[in-house]
Amino acid sequence: MIEIEGLKKAFNGKSALTGFNLNVEEGECCGLVGPNGAGKSTLIKILATLLPSDEGNVRMGGHDVSCKPHEVRKLVGYLPDVPGLYQDMSVGELLDFYSEAFRLKGEERRKAISRALEESGLAERRDTFVEQLSLGMKQRLVMAKTLLHGPKILLLDEPATGLDPLARAALREQLHDLRREGVTILISSHILSDLEEVCTRVALIAAGENATDSEGRTVIPVAYSSPAELVCEIELGEPAEAAVRMLNSQAGVRVLAAAGPRLSVAVTGGVREASAMLGRLAASGTAILRFDSRGPSLEDRYRKIFKRKEE
Repeated sequence: MIEIEGLKKAFNGKSALTGFNLNVEEGECCGLVGPNGAGKSTLIKILATLLPSDEGNVRMGGHDVSCKPHEVRKLVGYLPDVPGLYQDMSVGELLDFYSEAFRLKGEERRKAISRALEESGLAERRDTFVEQLSLGMKQRLVMAKTLLHGPKILLLDEPATGLDPLARAALREQLHDLRREGVTILISSHILSDLEEVCTRVALIAAGENATDSEGRTVIPVAYSSPAELVCEIELGEPAEAAVRMLNSQAGVRVLAAAGPRLSVAVTGGVREASAMLGRLAASGTAILRFDSRGPSLEDRYRKIFKRKEE
């Protein structure tokens, strides 16, 4: 759904992106992490058609960003790191304004506004002026206007900045719902615990290019937190190809990532189902060196990756 190849961008001779690559699958929620100044916001603006790239190819939903920006905009919902809201408008007026910008007409427009108000919990505040809303309510409104046209791809740049814990929890639940509806999400955030709860994978970026972990991976799996799934890290005594084929044939098992002898596997259910999966793997003759149902946190891995790069 999102295809990025060799993306480069410079401002006044200073490189912001220096050949970044990434593929995000349809219906996936992929995180984007890296230190300040890594190029995350520049990357997202190029994907949103707000900045032209200097080199490289970008396709969104099959459309080339540079050749068909209007087609891309129909598919994309973009939430910037510092979203702008017209403070002297009411909630309803602001949504109506953006509906016009999205070229929604007649009954489609009315339904889109009503849906946005209901899903954001702002229906009772339709006539409230934006300046009277709390920060959490404003963030709900920003997301509501971003979703007005039913985008298939969401580009979110630090959407949880400044939100209190309850508002962050509400945002995470909304992202879970959008994923279940098949929306593809690319989200940049410094709140790594939030990414760990909504993402299946996280892309690493530093100094405008793909960063790597100690195993040479530019995209790492994370323990997507779902009450119905348990994510397990497995290290084998042999390459993982045969184990991947065997696990992919099992109901309730998803191989999230495989690199050499290491696997990241999501198991539907809980500990009992994970134990059964492990038993079947051992019975097949596979040598299992390590099994961990938790694995290191994303924060631990981030610290290890980017501290190493600074040294």
